[in-house]
Amino acid sequence: MLSIKSCNKTIGAVISGIDLTSFNDSEFAQLYQAFLKYKVIFVRDQFLSPESQLKLAARFGELEEPHPFFPHVSTHPQVSEIETTPGNPPGKSYWHTDMTWQSAPPKCSVLCAQHLPDKGGDTIWVSMEAVYASLPEPLKQKLAGKTATHAVHGFAGSRFDEVNSDGDSRVDGISKGMVAVKHPVIAKHPETGNPTLYINEQFTRWLDDPCIEEEGITLDRLFDYAHNASLQVRFRWETGSVAIWDNRCTQHFAVTDYGDKPRKLHRVVVKGTPPEPFELYR
Repeated sequence: MLSIKSCNKTIGAVISGIDLTSFNDSEFAQLYQAFLKYKVIFVRDQFLSPESQLKLAARFGELEEPHPFFPHVSTHPQVSEIETTPGNPPGKSYWHTDMTWQSAPPKCSVLCAQHLPDKGGDTIWVSMEAVYASLPEPLKQKLAGKTATHAVHGFAGSRFDEVNSDGDSRVDGISKGMVAVKHPVIAKHPETGNPTLYINEQFTRWLDDPCIEEEGITLDRLFDYAHNASLQVRFRWETGSVAIWDNRCTQHFAVTDYGDKPRKLHRVVVKGTPPEPFELYR
């Protein structure tokens, strides 16, 4: 029998009693409602093949094209490989919402652990709906209707980059064709209607209203609200663990405390829709 156990009062749930390679419509409906309610759900001991992971992700919606920077499973380009190998440690980690440099960022991601270091390598998620709720009311009013610019950042020079004989970065070459986009600072969840603070450290480059900083509102100040541990959940990976998160109302952070010890996860991403602003006064 499918069981759902919340991780805390804010975000995250562990689900058991389900096989993610074979479930009926009723079980998926429960899984999906848990995904909406808890924003990130965890299922252990699944050991998904690339085909099974793609099939699972496709239940949540249309799949994204292969990631422009990440390596992928050779036979399945939509399955990205997030891998650390000896001599190739992870670089700096940022709090981020996946791919908000796109006009329509992803709806959700499905991440499956292939192999892991003996210790370390956790991932932390934060509810940006809870972060929004924690903002002082005057700040909510000042942010209503505002937009911010998002653009690719943080991949050049990383383990996902390559430099040719002329010293040119592959990531920089690809990034030149990616135009920055504007998203509402306070976005409305397309299914629940809930407001979320829709910014992140890795891809949000600036607030578009030049007057807003004169009122003491900066991105760094807003980022700090997401660092509240009471609004987060920290997940300890095990081989075969699967995490599915709602990219529309969360950020996450990879804890890079394991050096260059081997670690590999497979990720599949589901397409989303352009974020819409939340109307504070209706």
